[in-house]
Amino acid sequence: MGACGSAELTQEQKDARKKNAQIDRELAAARGKLNHENKLLLLGTGESGKSTIYKQMKIISALGGFTKEETAAFKIAVYTNCITQMKVIVAAAAKLKIDTASSEAAAASGRISSVASEGDSWSEEVGQDIKTLWADSGIQETYKLRDKEYQLNDTANYFFDNIDRVNKSDYTPDLQDILRVRVRSTGIDEAKFTFDNIAFTMVDVGGQRSERRKWIHCFEGIQAVLFTVSLSEYDQKLREDATQNRSKESLLLFDEIVNSQWFVKSSFILFLNKIDLFEKKIKISPLSKTFPEYTGGSDFEAAKKFMKTAFERLRKNNVDKPINTHFTCAVNTENVEVVFQTIRKKLVDDAFDVVGF
Repeated sequence: MGACGSAELTQEQKDARKKNAQIDRELAAARGKLNHENKLLLLGTGESGKSTIYKQMKIISALGGFTKEETAAFKIAVYTNCITQMKVIVAAAAKLKIDTASSEAAAASGRISSVASEGDSWSEEVGQDIKTLWADSGIQETYKLRDKEYQLNDTANYFFDNIDRVNKSDYTPDLQDILRVRVRSTGIDEAKFTFDNIAFTMVDVGGQRSERRKWIHCFEGIQAVLFTVSLSEYDQKLREDATQNRSKESLLLFDEIVNSQWFVKSSFILFLNKIDLFEKKIKISPLSKTFPEYTGGSDFEAAKKFMKTAFERLRKNNVDKPINTHFTCAVNTENVEVVFQTIRKKLVDDAFDVVGF
């Protein structure tokens, strides 16, 4: 009677099985790394758009969207934005000695100046006063001097243009309102997202100088740093320091972060944000005033390339590990989702690289 069982394995078959087992272990290790925690640190200077990116992550994640409580809070924030930003324009008009064109606007100006700078101060009358002022030629003349003579949120006109909708008694912020409303980041916000079956923890910290000292507590165990830059602010000064150019501040901060010992093993993703505003501004405000070495004039592609190079060349550590750079419009959900698909792939590739696969 013949012997039962398979024939003895050849050395080649043994080697193949050994190799397959090793591959299985490496795949399991990579999956374990991805399933454990993918901690992303969102950094950038104030008003760079990083909090908008943070909101976008909530929208495009598996359990995307905002709760009723969050939406209600954004509603108050929209009211606050409308009131405070119109107060800023009214104050600038007075300082620049620009008169309103009508008695109705003059009266509305006085009332807006005295209303409290809080969303709880909102009323239908306040909304009507803002509408009257926004339609006034004197206020429009003052608005055109923003960034040059005074600081104004870059989404102020969006809410003023939508003031009739905002002023309805049943107003509820839509996604564009939520993305565009300005809520200053203070302290540290952390949220967990699931995107294409991979879990992420994103940490958003305040971008103003006074907030940056809190960042040190967020630096441990970071898989990737998402650094956000507002391209359109190359001709503006910091709110907290009227002597410092915003783009140069971003360059200084990125230089510090990208070469930090804390992030030697971290991937770097650079968001060159507000590309839509940058494209419009480059035609009317020369980039060379801030960067004399730039010689591309109003050429949009040349300006993009110049700014991309200005940031990427700052890396002195891990120069063989490229910076993953993207031009973004943070209020465009489709654009951000496409970018984040690329980021997801980058993180998966990095996970396999770590285990040597």
